Amino acid sequence: MLTPQGPVRIVMLQFSFTNIEAVPALIRCIDEETPEKRSERKSIVNGVMMIPPTEHCSVHAFAVKDLWLAGYELVDAFYEERIDPRDQSKRRKYHVVRFTFAHSDFVNVSEQFKAVRPALVAGLQQICSTALWRVRAFSNPFFNEGEEVEGQRALSLNLEVRVPLFRPDGSSVTVWRKDEQGERVGEAPLPLRAQHELRVVDESPTLVACDSLVCS
Repeated sequence: MLTPQGPVRIVMLQFSFTNIEAVPALIRCIDEETPEKRSERKSIVNGVMMIPPTEHCSVHAFAVKDLWLAGYELVDAFYEERIDPRDQSKRRKYHVVRFTFAHSDFVNVSEQFKAVRPALVAGLQQICSTALWRVRAFSNPFFNEGEEVEGQRALSLNLEVRVPLFRPDGSSVTVWRKDEQGERVGEAPLPLRAQHELRVVDESPTLVACDSLVCS
């Protein structure tokens, strides 16, 4: 079990982006967020920040391997459309996809959900393997039916600023490597690679710096 600031009962991976084509197929869609729901969401106080905003991160290994090895199972997933608060016209939207994992000691899902879970896991793999993200992580109190459960934590990972690894035609996005003076290095641009990788280290989510030959 993950243990930042105490045993973690649930882990939430929330992806935010503007390209609707990146929303996984077959995921449950909930009603669009209203201004009232947004105000309520913003009134919730976040917990302890574990990872400050860090860009160009790969979360693939954490989401599809490390969580399972730590004993967590997917118990819910949904998609929600939200209004971009920076757009004065209130017409521009962005998309939120959230996957919730619970430790196996507390898992109780319906047979209906078990039937669709493989497809949802495939969607999670797709969203993680095709882009890099800005990562923020918080360790929050865990609430059950509105009551805080002492000694239990809820881990929230916010994944934003999506950077696609592939073009629409399936080819890799490439970039020039540069030296300390900003000059191009090499004879051709190379496929984009992560600067950090989110992994579980000593029972805690950790960003591991890695070179371009290692990161995915």
